[in-house]
Amino acid sequence: MDLNINMALGGWVLVVIGALVIGIVAQFIGETRTGFQWLVVGICAGIGAVVASEFIVDWRTFEPVWEGLALVPALVGGLVVGVVADAVTRFVTGGRYFGRPMAA
Repeated sequence: MDLNINMALGGWVLVVIGALVIGIVAQFIGETRTGFQWLVVGICAGIGAVVASEFIVDWRTFEPVWEGLALVPALVGGLVVGVVADAVTRFVTGGRYFGRPMAA
């Protein structure tokens, strides 16, 4: 089994920017209890993107590839792991996806 990371600097920059975008968007959806939930979600999304692009060997040949980063698997992996991380951190911290009900 080949466990190499073959991304160039541009691929790493794209992973970091994409993970930050996913984390920041997750922070503004609903009501969060912590100010650093975006960081947890962003880190998890970045890890998911790298694992999906580089370590799942069957997906490595999936096109398009830019700077050694398989774009579609990285996007899917980052979104899936980011959404799961967001759901777990909201459940643990007591945040909500919807606002509080309005009083009559």
